Amino acid sequence: MYSCKLFRPIAYTQHYEMAGNSPEEWYKGLPIITRAGVTCIFVVTVLVTMGIVDPYLLVLDWTMIVSKFHVWRLMSCVLFFGPFSMQWMFQMYFFTSFGTKLENNEIFSSPGDYPFFVAFQILCLSIISVFLSWPNGIPLLGPSLVFAMIYYWSRREPYAQLSFFSFQIQGFQFPFVLMFFGMLMGNPIWNDLLGLASAHLYYFLKEVCPQEYGKTFIWTPRFMTNFFYQLSISGASSASANLYAGAGNAPPPPPTDGPAHFTGAGHRLGGN
Repeated sequence: MYSCKLFRPIAYTQHYEMAGNSPEEWYKGLPIITRAGVTCIFVVTVLVTMGIVDPYLLVLDWTMIVSKFHVWRLMSCVLFFGPFSMQWMFQMYFFTSFGTKLENNEIFSSPGDYPFFVAFQILCLSIISVFLSWPNGIPLLGPSLVFAMIYYWSRREPYAQLSFFSFQIQGFQFPFVLMFFGMLMGNPIWNDLLGLASAHLYYFLKEVCPQEYGKTFIWTPRFMTNFFYQLSISGASSASANLYAGAGNAPPPPPTDGPAHFTGAGHRLGGN
């Protein structure tokens, strides 16, 4: 997607900061979906590097999906960014940074909204890529998913200030600046265009159509909302229990239904 030279001079005015002072605190501070994605990408890369998993089993191949029911390829094609390299590190940085920004964005108010956005992008990218590489599709779509996150973030925070090669640009300009510099450095831009098209389709259906035409074409399924709500509740309960355990205290008991007993000093009505 991009070479490491492209990103070295980039400095963000609104930059992504580590949530803690250690890698463990930073990792635990990531939102749940972003954290799960980072974990899966790292594990898949390790398994491929060690020769445990054949990378061909991970790439998108619609022929195998249709004829052999290799449905996992729809997910695995975005989890493998290639072998460990500087390029891999930059892809992971952008996945983590913009994934965190989006997952915490106000547009994703329901627990299932951001997972639905990611699922929509993966499915949309897999389908559109068939028209660019018939009949199997583009093998690895991780860079396209990252660019989709960058583009949709630029629509959500269009006036965020960034510094690129000492030039001040705004959020809505950032994806196009990346594409332009990628072209100057001889990198193919098809993955970027694919991510842009997929993210813009979601933006158009999710935000433009309800506001301009009064019609809603996509929404988060109820089962996803319920599932991730329960997951967030269980995660919050576990974190609360760990907090009290780390402090050497027991968690507070649940409130009782009976009336509370008053233990203060009493005063007779009408008395002095």
